[in-house]
Amino acid sequence: MDIETKVKGDMKALGCKSDLKVSLAYNLYIHLVDQKLMYDTEYCYNKDIDTLYIVARPRRNEKPNIYVPIPTHDEITVDFINKIQENLCTVETGPSVNLAFVEGDLTIVIYTFTKGLVERPPPDKLAQLRVRDGRRNFIDNELKKNRSKIVNDAINGGVVDDDDCQVLE
Repeated sequence: MDIETKVKGDMKALGCKSDLKVSLAYNLYIHLVDQKLMYDTEYCYNKDIDTLYIVARPRRNEKPNIYVPIPTHDEITVDFINKIQENLCTVETGPSVNLAFVEGDLTIVIYTFTKGLVERPPPDKLAQLRVRDGRRNFIDNELKKNRSKIVNDAINGGVVDDDDCQVLE
């Protein structure tokens, strides 16, 4: 029995029914073992989220990292990443998960996502923040342009037109 048949059989025995997921996980496993030379590389299956993933150490004394194979044609959302992190991250592995995007020609690109970073604001809040930043930039630019006049007026007491003042009694 060759190694591919054995490993794929082991992955299916873990509970994964999808041939695509098994194939992606196998190619990622081989990539991490043969090309990245990872230590303590093992494949795992989480039945709650129906995901095959690989756990491996980049160096002998480092903590293990989680690698989840994803076909490049799948659409990835923040909710998906959060679900993966909630179900796979442990105290031992830490708050990061690596999504390994596998192309049809078996090219693999790995991105790391870390739990606890700032979430993206909703689109309406983002628009408000852009408007506020635009106003701040405008005011900052105006202050920079007129800095010498503002400093001079502050030092010399400034000149106030009588039309601009009200007399309070």
